[in-house]
Amino acid sequence: MSLKETYELLKAKESDLASELETLQVKMTMIEENINGIERNPNFLETEVQPLYESLWNLQRDYKKHQTEWNTVQIQLHQMNQILDDLVKTDQII
Repeated sequence: MSLKETYELLKAKESDLASELETLQVKMTMIEENINGIERNPNFLETEVQPLYESLWNLQRDYKKHQTEWNTVQIQLHQMNQILDDLVKTDQII
């Protein structure tokens, strides 16, 4: 696989992960709003919000996992940019 193909693959993965993070954030916000709405009722039952909290915790876990992946891809892209810059400088010297 060429450097260009690897770079393009990493950029696509970065974009996909960023989109997934955004989607997860929207879902978490919606669930939090639902929880807050239910808990405003002084007579709410714990059983009404428990499944929502479980869903929120699962989404938070997924978010952290995807965020770690995204951070890793960011580091790899940064390293690739440095390598490509060094190659360009080397070609200019030669």
